[in-house]
Amino acid sequence: MDSLFGLIFSQWIQLLKENKFNISPNKIIFLLGMTINSVKNSMYGKYDRKVISKNISDNISMPDPVFILGHWRSGTTFLHNLISQDKQFNYPRIYQVINPFSFIYIYNHFIKKMEKLNDRTRPMDNVKSGPLASGEEEFAIAALTLKSPIVGWVFPKRYDYYERYLDFKDVNIGEVNEWKNSYMYFLKKICINDQRRLILKSPANTARIKLLLEMFPNAKFINIHRNPFDVYNSTQKLHTTAIVKSSWQANYKYDVHKRIINTYKRVYNSYMEDVNLITKENFVDVAFEDVEKTPIKEVKRIYDSLNLDGFEKMKPELGKYIDSVKGYKKNQHSEIEGKLSEIIYSEWKKYFEYWKYDKKLELEKIYK
Repeated sequence: MDSLFGLIFSQWIQLLKENKFNISPNKIIFLLGMTINSVKNSMYGKYDRKVISKNISDNISMPDPVFILGHWRSGTTFLHNLISQDKQFNYPRIYQVINPFSFIYIYNHFIKKMEKLNDRTRPMDNVKSGPLASGEEEFAIAALTLKSPIVGWVFPKRYDYYERYLDFKDVNIGEVNEWKNSYMYFLKKICINDQRRLILKSPANTARIKLLLEMFPNAKFINIHRNPFDVYNSTQKLHTTAIVKSSWQANYKYDVHKRIINTYKRVYNSYMEDVNLITKENFVDVAFEDVEKTPIKEVKRIYDSLNLDGFEKMKPELGKYIDSVKGYKKNQHSEIEGKLSEIIYSEWKKYFEYWKYDKKLELEKIYK
């Protein structure tokens, strides 16, 4: 998806000014298209504002969400799709996360078109996706606030600046509060006509546990971890497909390896620092490898650990979804040669040990 497709005109101009209009020459036509689209989004957004009560915070009943945590390419989408088969949960759709200012108008006027498009695949992993599929709310918050590492995908020359918003460690309180307020606004907007409990999936939130608990003290958290070598390979694929496509500075080349290594460390250092703030009854940790092998068993364990009702009721739908994806084939990645595997292990050793991944065994599993 285009990372900031849903920007309104004022946000679009602000973003260009922040980055001194530094756009690659081959993106000029795209620049014009984004400008036209941002004007449309501003117009559509007026419709949404009329629909939304001025007292949205008082009118919307929203139970504390269930958050799925995990670094990009750790299986968060798969797990989100499994649990979202449960009808007791609401969740953001892709058309909502890429049109946060105007998704009410978009739905009311373009629902038939969206239904026809709801069978596409993602470039980094061939997972079926479309406007009505489950979405990652980080894209919405990026457009609403311009405070997200996703903005750094678009303007990679200032990636470090936007990377601050991954864990908010070096961000002033005013920006933190703006982010919180926008996040709450977006989630409540989703719940205007559907006040079921939200199940949310955003890898960036893995580094924001403390902030999320400040907003939702009784939220539940599911963390999914995966063999770090697999994560490295798959994240590299993400960088060379979706993230490259997102960039408006296509002539800027960066060290993909260094970025993957450092972002992973930033995510999980913050995670390890704050995960113990979550009460035992509100947290469960699962391995992607187990979820992939025995999904029904692992989903039941999640429900039991978090004291969630409704597993038996949703089990038939869960089984249907699992059957529907049985033919899915994961991407095949190039082997991690000896020197690179040593570097990755050296940089991420404490994470291998934290989740008890044996270096030799995990390399063997990838390429057997």
